Amino acid sequence: MVFYQEDVQTIFKDLKTTEKGLSSAEARKRLQHYGLNTLTHEKKISFFQLFFHQIHDPLIYVLLFACIVSFFIGNIIDAVIILVVILFDAGFGLFQEYKAEKAIQLLQKMREYTSRVLRDGKDVLVHSDTLVPGDVLILEEGDKVPADCRVFSLVDCEVDEASLTGESKAVKKTVETLKKEKLVLGDQSNMLFAGTILVRGKARALVVATGMRTELGKIAQALDTIEQEETPLQKKLKEIGKVLTFLVLIICILIFGIGLYEGFALVEMFLLSVSLAVAAIPEGLPAVVIITLALGLRRMLKRKALIRKLKSVETLGSVSVICSDKTGTLTKNEMTVTHLYHSFREYTVTGSGYSLKGDILLRGKKTEKDVRSLLLIATSCNNATLDLGDPTERALQVLAAKGGVAALDRVSEVPFSSDLKFMTVTDKEGIIYMKGALEVVLSKCSSIEIDGKIRKITSQDKKMILHTNKEFSQKALRVLAFAYGKKDLCFVGLVGMMDPARSEVKGAIALCTKAGIRCVMITGDHELTARAVATQIGIVGEALSGSSLDAFSDTALRKVARHVSIYARVNSLHKARILKALQANGEIVAMTGDGVNDAPALKQANVGVAMNMKGTDVSKDVSDLILLDDNFATIVAAVEEGRVIYANIQKFIKYLIAANLGEVALVFLALVLALPLPLLPLQLLWINLVTDSFPALALGLDPAEKGIMQKKPRDPKESFFSRMHSFFFVSTLLSVAVTLGLFLWYSQYGDLDKARTVCFTALILFELFIVFASRSDEHSFFSLDANGYLYGAVLFSFLLQLVLLYTPLASYFSLVPLTVYDWMLILPLAASGFVFFELQKMLQKHIL
Repeated sequence: MVFYQEDVQTIFKDLKTTEKGLSSAEARKRLQHYGLNTLTHEKKISFFQLFFHQIHDPLIYVLLFACIVSFFIGNIIDAVIILVVILFDAGFGLFQEYKAEKAIQLLQKMREYTSRVLRDGKDVLVHSDTLVPGDVLILEEGDKVPADCRVFSLVDCEVDEASLTGESKAVKKTVETLKKEKLVLGDQSNMLFAGTILVRGKARALVVATGMRTELGKIAQALDTIEQEETPLQKKLKEIGKVLTFLVLIICILIFGIGLYEGFALVEMFLLSVSLAVAAIPEGLPAVVIITLALGLRRMLKRKALIRKLKSVETLGSVSVICSDKTGTLTKNEMTVTHLYHSFREYTVTGSGYSLKGDILLRGKKTEKDVRSLLLIATSCNNATLDLGDPTERALQVLAAKGGVAALDRVSEVPFSSDLKFMTVTDKEGIIYMKGALEVVLSKCSSIEIDGKIRKITSQDKKMILHTNKEFSQKALRVLAFAYGKKDLCFVGLVGMMDPARSEVKGAIALCTKAGIRCVMITGDHELTARAVATQIGIVGEALSGSSLDAFSDTALRKVARHVSIYARVNSLHKARILKALQANGEIVAMTGDGVNDAPALKQANVGVAMNMKGTDVSKDVSDLILLDDNFATIVAAVEEGRVIYANIQKFIKYLIAANLGEVALVFLALVLALPLPLLPLQLLWINLVTDSFPALALGLDPAEKGIMQKKPRDPKESFFSRMHSFFFVSTLLSVAVTLGLFLWYSQYGDLDKARTVCFTALILFELFIVFASRSDEHSFFSLDANGYLYGAVLFSFLLQLVLLYTPLASYFSLVPLTVYDWMLILPLAASGFVFFELQKMLQKHIL
């Protein structure tokens, strides 16, 4: 069936459904027949492909060549050990990739969309992947179309089909049957296609194709993927890794040359140089970043923050300003109408939330008749039901229900938008009913209704209305005005509703202040309402209205933006200007948004934050971060986690490079001084296994350091290695002094294997101690929160070392068992690096 050519009723009949939708039982039956409404993903990489990906590295190829050489010259044991090392290294890499992949899969699962449909005749939300042909979809501005549909009812509906057709201009939709044959997708104006977005109006549509049967499925285009491009930090570390690799290779070539010059065997020096390169080159730095980020994202998910783009995790740690919407983010978004104003009288409304219990009172006495015209507009100019829809509109439906007033039938609608600041509907008699911001509604009114009678509105009337609006706003009430008429409208009254601040927001804002982050409130509400809420939650600063903002040039706004923390009566264009002004002042800005018109600002923000519960699909698609609970405190939690993740990556890499520098310096200096080799090739590979794997990765799981949210935001221009240089220098110096010193001390007794065993063990223990010193530059290890993963990893590495020393394996590595005396000498010297850095922190704290 060519659906755009067919009459709607014919399609309903063909799909055996009605305008009331399917029953739940029928939907389940069809789901089994048609399958999930998802696109088939590319074939997953197999286990073996993942494994071979781990050994696809030039250094590993060289090591494999060394393994083959060892085998053919008769060093079978060396060949086997090298092969075991390669397999272990590949296995560990496989484990890392698996963990990262699981984290990414979890992100994809959390990003599933929901759709509003009619099931059993009721308006309900279902997972988009459970849609089936025959379902009736209810779509509004900002929704992403989840399946191919035929439109049968709409109000001023326009759709962005750029993702499918490449056409940037929104397409106006119709319900008319199109008889022309072979129309291209862009001309099928009575159809909605999966992956496109409603940018205006609303529609009801019949699902005709799902999953791979949609136009999107036919061209095998990914509907929804997690972005996995390299983060700036990964790119930076890849470049640093290349430089370090070049330097290490130069040193290894020098070592190879010096060794040959001093008479060492060719094969021995070849194996040593290759092993040292494998141990010292941090080829996995970019991979370390992705793994640590992925594991960190799991922690964020637990705190109700869903990261869509890995690169935004780095930016979160630098955020200096958070611009947040008021309604639903700083407040609960649980609207309750508490005050009415009609005929110059103030009414109170009892009850709370969306419960129908409550009355409309005038001076304590129950009354509904006096305000029926106000309640009629409230329920008619409304797209919500008592159970579903926008919280403000639901509160108005509850108000009308308390007064026993039902909605009128309507023939047309102008939907509410943040730019228009009003909504209208028109009934069969051509009467317009309007609700919206007071200044907009009042400007369109030439008359006023008082006690059921209509007269011309006067300037004195307007003064009284504005005064009442001011009083309502000062009580932190959100105020809407109501009017009706044909051409010139008649003012009816005001409704004041309460949206209480979230209990946790005040503490979150106080935490932001300590962390050097300024909080800015942006709202479409009246300035007085915004000020009242800001005072409740602890936002301090000047206030500016949208109309005043329009009077400022971009240069002037930059100056004003340094002091303004409350923006009221603003629209999406204002948001974009505020953002540009803050960014021009050098601020790193996280900005929230939920509507279609917020998309440009979300995209432009350093961290665009969308709402999961009230956000449109388009706002989620352009965002960096989605708040699963729409809560401001979750943004702050995400910033904290962003700081923790970045700090953990720094700890990991600081430790890794410090340890590797010690190994290179030890071998190089020994050869320059014409000493015997302090470490053999297999011993170097073993060190790489027990120190560069589990202990290092466990640093990426370190808990938040004390006071991390009491520091200023990180400067994004700051070098990743700032304050690390002295750590590298001191660690390398002490490492070489301890290991080479012990090697020389034991060498004088003529037992080279014993000297190497002591040097080898001391180097491993030195690095295992240094991993604890890497946890903080400021705080003593003993004052930090426990990291069980790190303790377990270090203990595991130490036990592996003991197994190697005191089992028959030792002979394969040219090692001998150590005595109690040896351990008494090794342990305090190996701990010297850790002790030095602990004393340094104590001294710094004392001086400060």
